[in-house]
Amino acid sequence: GGEGTLATLDEGINLGGSRPLDLTLDRNVAVSSGDAKAQYEAGYEAIVRGDYAFAQEQFQQFVELYPNDPQAPDATNWLGEALIQQGQYDDAALLLAEGYKKYESDRRAPDLMLKLGVALNGTEQKELACRTFFTLEKRFLDLSAAFKQRLAEEKSKAQCPV
Repeated sequence: GGEGTLATLDEGINLGGSRPLDLTLDRNVAVSSGDAKAQYEAGYEAIVRGDYAFAQEQFQQFVELYPNDPQAPDATNWLGEALIQQGQYDDAALLLAEGYKKYESDRRAPDLMLKLGVALNGTEQKELACRTFFTLEKRFLDLSAAFKQRLAEEKSKAQCPV
């Protein structure tokens, strides 16, 4: 039985043709929550070790494949972080703005908004970055001391008025 399978596989792969090989997952096949957990963990481990390109790939796939997973806001946050760390500020700002709109009532909303301000500052939109930081302070009153410290540092980097 192996020859028929190999022949079918050979017909499906067109190395000399003009179409690239499609290695994407079949979107019609249901993916399990175990797959989501493994994908998230792979991305998070990459963030921790500073492999931002791999983290970007993992979290990009996660948000595409599991948009309604409970960890989607976290994945969006970490994808934004991976983009920022690679200097991809425009992409990060767009992703984080959309993520904030989608998850504005999630516990990750302050993180998304903070990173949005960081990304905007990276795109040289300092005034918009400062407005984002000030809105964050007004909207979320129960921020931790560590978060407030990071926010103050980012406001200083953006040279926001006091």
